[in-house]
Amino acid sequence: MNRREVLSGLAAGAAVLSGVNAVTADDKTKEMEDCCTKCVINCSRCLAECLKCYSHCAEMVAKGNKAYLECMKACLDCSEFCKQCITICGRQGVMMGICCEACAKACEMCAKACEKMADDKALAACAKECRACAKCCTSCCKK
Repeated sequence: MNRREVLSGLAAGAAVLSGVNAVTADDKTKEMEDCCTKCVINCSRCLAECLKCYSHCAEMVAKGNKAYLECMKACLDCSEFCKQCITICGRQGVMMGICCEACAKACEMCAKACEKMADDKALAACAKECRACAKCCTSCCKK
């Protein structure tokens, strides 16, 4: 085998390997974009539900039912984390893993606060959305 054949073989091998890496990079980019899209959708739903729940809790507190105070505060805090996650994941910011992790924790805390009053349908709906958002954010921050 002469020098040209060896160099030609190496060049062909490098071209194949770079093509494999390009497909892998494209797949990872697509996977990240899909994850971010799901995160933005779930956080948007959770944000809307938390704000509805906050309003409901505020009405209950205004009527004198102080048991809703903890849930009201949790919903307001959770909605802020969801807003932040929508913004950072929407633009695929470099800190989205940190943001998703924090949002997942906020959603879990909010769900627990809402579940303390299992008979209230508004709180149950909020807890359900918070759990779904936490699950999505947790899977995103692992990627």
